[in-house]
Amino acid sequence: MDFFEITSKHINTLNHNEKDLYNYIIRNMEEVKKSTIRDLAAKCYVSPATIIRFLRKIGFSGYSDFIAILKFTDTDHEEFHNPFVVSQENYRIEYLKNIYESVRVLDIEKVNQISRLLKNKPRLVIMARGLNKSVGHYFEYLFSGFGFEVVFPEDNYFRQMLLNGIRNTDLVFFFSYGGEDKELIRDIELLNIKSKATVVSITSANNNPVQNMSHINFYVFADSIQVNGIDMTSRISMISLIELIAYKYMEEIAENADQQFDSPPYFNGENEIGGYTKESTFNIKRASNDFIV
Repeated sequence: MDFFEITSKHINTLNHNEKDLYNYIIRNMEEVKKSTIRDLAAKCYVSPATIIRFLRKIGFSGYSDFIAILKFTDTDHEEFHNPFVVSQENYRIEYLKNIYESVRVLDIEKVNQISRLLKNKPRLVIMARGLNKSVGHYFEYLFSGFGFEVVFPEDNYFRQMLLNGIRNTDLVFFFSYGGEDKELIRDIELLNIKSKATVVSITSANNNPVQNMSHINFYVFADSIQVNGIDMTSRISMISLIELIAYKYMEEIAENADQQFDSPPYFNGENEIGGYTKESTFNIKRASNDFIV
């Protein structure tokens, strides 16, 4: 068993501080596996005794057991690094594991935070380059369908023009798997200087600049794939998180509609509320109940 298989059944029992410890380990696995318990405790600003209690809570007998499993997890991850090298069956397993882990470690409070921001109908701005643009287009399609104003400047020239007119109420999404794109890092710097817009990012789990400069970050897992120098790393985990955010928003629409439907005078002659018919809103609710985790 690897680190994620051992810890998965204990995640829901962690408090806020323990989740911070867990996230630190995930994002810095290579560094943590070389650390002593005192090193790890110092980096996390806790005592060694706290680390031991935390490790026992997530399924390990002690620090040595934890490090041994962590090293196995890293080796296992590297073994399935490239689908063009490993067998198709093994890559399918890793592909599904990456999606599962990305959804499992999703911070629901952050999803709720974004859902609350979306209630104010902000302008949504997308920043992405390279293969991440495919994620941006999917996001644009979904949220335009919800009636949001979605802006997606697809090259550097238009991104700079948009940054000159950024609004404090904008919700700006940066999609950058590696999180080290120099152009996007510069864009976040300019955005934070010029406005109070909320920056949301989806990146890899590894510690990276885009992640650290965002107000809200979600991280995902994927096996890095380069073919002839071209990035072909799967973005399916990023898309999964976008869908979960969308489903949460759909759930909010349905709950609000239920409250409004209890007040008959609010209906107009065509039985519509806020752009949604009573029938279509209930359909949204049924869909969200099927998919929300």
